[in-house]
Amino acid sequence: MPRVCDVTGKKTTVGHNVSHSERKTKRTFLPNLQKLKFHSDILGRDFSLRISTAGLRTLTKHGGLDAYVMAKPISRLTDEMAAIKRAIEKKNGKAEKPAKKPVRKPNRSARLVKKVSAKTAK
Repeated sequence: MPRVCDVTGKKTTVGHNVSHSERKTKRTFLPNLQKLKFHSDILGRDFSLRISTAGLRTLTKHGGLDAYVMAKPISRLTDEMAAIKRAIEKKNGKAEKPAKKPVRKPNRSARLVKKVSAKTAK
């Protein structure tokens, strides 16, 4: 099981131990992961998450697991959290709509040129 936070996506990073004589040896920096259970009021069940302490503060700030998951778009969530969001949306009966592409309108100057050229053609 990889050492990755389910909320923030923090993972193991690599760096150097630097001695007094400036010799460098490889080392790993591990995230401060805790295995905690969170209760979903909407789904009525518990979820066990490996979460960093920074992720715990994030969930607390948003007001719990349900509020955090519903506040974020699925594209910004990890796979585990996205699955929880889909289950909540299914229970509530509304699915997130895919983002629409913006309709590109021609700029105003192009429309004015067409009108002017139509008048001069008469």
